Amino acid sequence: MVATPAGATTTDRSGQPLLSLQSISKRFHTRRQDTLALDSVSLDVRPREFICIVGPSGCGKSTLLNIAAGIDHAYDGQALFEGVPIKGTARERAVVFQEPALFPWLNVRANVEFGLKCAACQSRSAAPSSTSSWRW
Repeated sequence: MVATPAGATTTDRSGQPLLSLQSISKRFHTRRQDTLALDSVSLDVRPREFICIVGPSGCGKSTLLNIAAGIDHAYDGQALFEGVPIKGTARERAVVFQEPALFPWLNVRANVEFGLKCAACQSRSAAPSSTSSWRW
């Protein structure tokens, strides 16, 4: 599952994966059915590696990425970033959603800028009351 370009080098000499997903299993429960989305999936990603996760719709790709990003917490197995258990979202890990925008009336760039502006406002303890006064 992990592809490393020929001749790629890394400054990480410890051999420790940047991201390690170990025996990840995830079930979705509804009144009508129980669905196994991930069944003991393991994956290590080392610094400077580029990976692709491919598969048909509904096979668990987004679920796996949500676990790695710290968005999904209800799973079996262990998710580590730089050797530390993933307990929630962090700036070091992010997800770009399948849909082109969180706010459909904004393009991808404007949606990213919205998040950055909100983070800046929160750091000043002055959350925006409306996006209408912002320049996009």
